[in-house]
Amino acid sequence: MELRQVQLFLAAAEEGSITAAARRMNLTQPALSRQIKALEEELGVELFTRGAHSVTLTAAGRVLVEEGGKLVERAERAVKRVRAEAEGEPLRIGYAPSLAGPLLGLALERFSQLHPRARVQLFDCSSAEMREGLAQGKFDVVVTVPWEGDGGIVSWTRIRRHAMCLAVPASHPFASRDKVPLAELNGQRLLLYSRTEYPEYWASVTRLFREHGIDAKVAGEFDGVSSLGAALEAGLGVALMAAGSRLDRVVMLPLDPEPDAVCVSAGLAAGREPTPALEVFVAELRRAAEEDRGPAGS
Repeated sequence: MELRQVQLFLAAAEEGSITAAARRMNLTQPALSRQIKALEEELGVELFTRGAHSVTLTAAGRVLVEEGGKLVERAERAVKRVRAEAEGEPLRIGYAPSLAGPLLGLALERFSQLHPRARVQLFDCSSAEMREGLAQGKFDVVVTVPWEGDGGIVSWTRIRRHAMCLAVPASHPFASRDKVPLAELNGQRLLLYSRTEYPEYWASVTRLFREHGIDAKVAGEFDGVSSLGAALEAGLGVALMAAGSRLDRVVMLPLDPEPDAVCVSAGLAAGREPTPALEVFVAELRRAAEEDRGPAGS
């Protein structure tokens, strides 16, 4: 029984039509019919009951759908493993640079020593892009703040906690302070990450302001740390950011009372078996976080 014959049979079973299956598999209808007939003769059973324009599975055919599907899946998995060994295993990482950037360099340096043939791909993403990419299998892991209401579809491993600070331009009157009372944010021009692309951040900031009765003016929304940092440096306002964010000409100040810390985590799609390389990468992230304790949090 050849694997190709099983694949053609499964296509016909899914389509319910030899003609439709032939079109899908880029074959002529007679060629596909011959392959299925050869498979039936080898097995000594009829797999389909044939109608004028469609086919239906026999009892034997239903068994082969189940067992043949497993066979094809195992074969595809074996091909992927062989190719990964030959080409180097891919590791696709989606990350928030303001949170994960400082840790990635050290973690990847050590990871590459253990897996020198791994092909690492980094994607600087918004929360929305990471959520979508992980769900669609475009990323193997994301490094960000856990999403609220993910429905258990993501398995999170905590990497580190960052204090939430007030970021101000070096020329701002607050810049010389040791800390800033939350109440003094009333009336300040506030720069925020986009509510569309960073819904968790937006929700946490607005909840904080609501709980403390703060009436800040939203002066701009930004799609990432680079654009937000540029606005800060230009003196367009102040921002609430994780203490791990590192920007030129910007001062990070503690707030009083201190807001809830930001928990940076590595997220993997729940139910997918992590590869050994992926497990090593997450372990190196945690190790890098342990060694980078300091004002940014622990």
